[in-house]
Amino acid sequence: MATIVQPTLAAPPAPAPMTTAQRFTLLATGLGLFMIFLDALIVNVALPAIQADFHVGEAGLQWVVTTYSIGMAVAIMSGATLADMHGRRKLYIAGIVLFTASSIACGMAATLDMLNVARTVQGIAAATVNVTSLALVSAAFPEPKQKARAIGIWTAIASTATAIGPTLGGLLVQGSGWRTIFLVNVPVGIVAVILTLRFVAESRDARERRFDVPGQLLFALAVGAFAYAVIEGPKVGWLSAEILVLFALAAGALAAFIRCEHRSADPMMDLALFRDRTYSLAIATIFSVLFSIYGMLLVTTQYLQNVRGYSPTDTGLLLLPFSVTMTIVSLKAGHLVGKVGTRPPILVGLSSLIAGLAIMIVSMPASMVAVVVGFVFAALGGALCLTPITSLAMTAVPPERAGMASGIMSAQRAIGSTVGFAVLGSILAAWLATTLDRDLAAALPDKAQRRDVAMAIIGNANPRAYAAEIGPRRPIQHESAALRDGILLAADADFVQGIRLALATAVGLLAIVLAAGIVWFPRHKEAIADAEHEAVKLEKEEEGGRVEM
Repeated sequence: MATIVQPTLAAPPAPAPMTTAQRFTLLATGLGLFMIFLDALIVNVALPAIQADFHVGEAGLQWVVTTYSIGMAVAIMSGATLADMHGRRKLYIAGIVLFTASSIACGMAATLDMLNVARTVQGIAAATVNVTSLALVSAAFPEPKQKARAIGIWTAIASTATAIGPTLGGLLVQGSGWRTIFLVNVPVGIVAVILTLRFVAESRDARERRFDVPGQLLFALAVGAFAYAVIEGPKVGWLSAEILVLFALAAGALAAFIRCEHRSADPMMDLALFRDRTYSLAIATIFSVLFSIYGMLLVTTQYLQNVRGYSPTDTGLLLLPFSVTMTIVSLKAGHLVGKVGTRPPILVGLSSLIAGLAIMIVSMPASMVAVVVGFVFAALGGALCLTPITSLAMTAVPPERAGMASGIMSAQRAIGSTVGFAVLGSILAAWLATTLDRDLAAALPDKAQRRDVAMAIIGNANPRAYAAEIGPRRPIQHESAALRDGILLAADADFVQGIRLALATAVGLLAIVLAAGIVWFPRHKEAIADAEHEAVKLEKEEEGGRVEM
C-alpha cells in the first residue's frame, strides 16, 4: 500500500528585523505620541487642585480638559494635509516644538483663561504630532507584517501614556503641585526633536496637492460646533436655542463638507476611502473604543475621588492595574496580529472591554476590588483592539495616502475622546439633575435649601459640594452629623446610578460595533494582506475613473 505523503504548509515568513533607523524612528515618533496622549488624561486628577488654585466652579474648569480635545479634533485634518504637502518630518518637528512651548505656558499660567488658551494651542500642536507620527511610522515600515508589528509598538506607546496618565498625574500633583504635570513635557520634547533630526527620514505625498481651504474650514466648523454643543448642552439645556442652533450648524457644515469634498479635484478627505468596508468599520471601532475608555476614565475618576473620597495619589494607584495591563498587552498585540490575524484580537478585545465596563456597573459601590478587576478587563480589551484596528486600517489605503488616512483615524481618536468625555459626563449630570432634588427630600424638606444643595452638588460634580451652600447664602439651621450623612447618602447613591447609566451607554455602543465586526471583519489570518490587495484594487479603479473623466 502506497504511503500518502501529506504536503507540508510552509510557515509564514517572519517580519524582517528592524534597522537602526527604523528603531529610532519608532522611538522618536513614540515620544511625541507619548506626550500628547499623556496630556489628554493626566489633567483629570489635577482638576481639584487647579480648581482650588484659581477659585473657580466646575462650569469653567471643564474647559481645561475639553479645549485640548477640541483643538486636536478641529486641526487634525489640516495637519494631515500640510504634512502630506510639505513633509511629515518637518511638520512633526514643528508640532513637537509648539507642544513643548505651550506646555511651558500651561505650567506658568496665571489665570484660568490663560491656561485654557494654552491648552487649546496644545491641542492644535497635538493634532499635528498625532497624524505625522503615525504617517512617519507607516512610511518607515512598507512591508505589511513589519508594519503591523511597528504599529503595534506605536499603539503600545500611546496606550501606555493613556494608561499611566491618571497614576502619574496623581503622584505629581500630590508631590509637586499641578503645574508639574505640564512642565514634565519639556525634556521629553527636546529629546524627541533631537532623535527626529538625527534618524527619521522625510516623507510626503508624491502627488502635487493643494490646500483644500473650503474643506478645511467646513470640517473645523462642523467638529467645533458639535463638540461645543455636546459640552455646553448639560449646562444651558439640550433644547435651548443656543444648543439647537449649534447642532444645526454642525449638521449643515457636515453636509456642505461632504458636498465640497465630492466636487473637489484635490479634497482634504478623500471620501472614496470609506468605500472600503474594512476601513470604515475600523474607523467606527476606533471611535467607539476611545469614546468608551476616555469616558469611563472620566466618570470613574470622579467616582474614586468625589464619591469614595480617595486622594489623587490613591486614585492613581487604584488605576495602576489598568495602566500595567494596557501597557503589557499593547506591546504584545502587534506580535499576536502576525500569528492569528486581526479578527480574533479585535473581537476578543471588544468583548473584554464590554465585560470590564459591565463588571464596574455591577460592582459599584459594593466592592472596590471588583471595580479594579473591571479596570483590568477594560484595559485588556482596549489594548487588544487598537493595534489590529490601526494596522488593518493603515494597510487598507495606498501608501501615498498615509497622511490622509492617519488624519482620519486620529480625528476619530480625538473626536471619540472628546465626545466620550462630554456624553458620559453629560449623562451623569442629567441623571443628577433629574433625581437629586427628589432624593434629597428626606434629608432636606425645605425646597429652596434642597434646590441650592442639589445645584451645588451637580455644578461641582461632587457629593460633598453641598457644604459650600451651608453658609452665607442659605444656612441650614442646626446642621448635624445625621443631616450631613443623609445628604451624602442620597447624593452618593445618585452619583453611582448616574455613573452606571453612563457606562451602560458605552456598553451599548460597543455591542453594536462588536455585532458589526462579527459579521464584516475579515475572517482569516491574512486579513492585512487582503486589505492591502483591496487598497491596490481601489487605487486602480480610481485611476481608471480619472482617465475616463
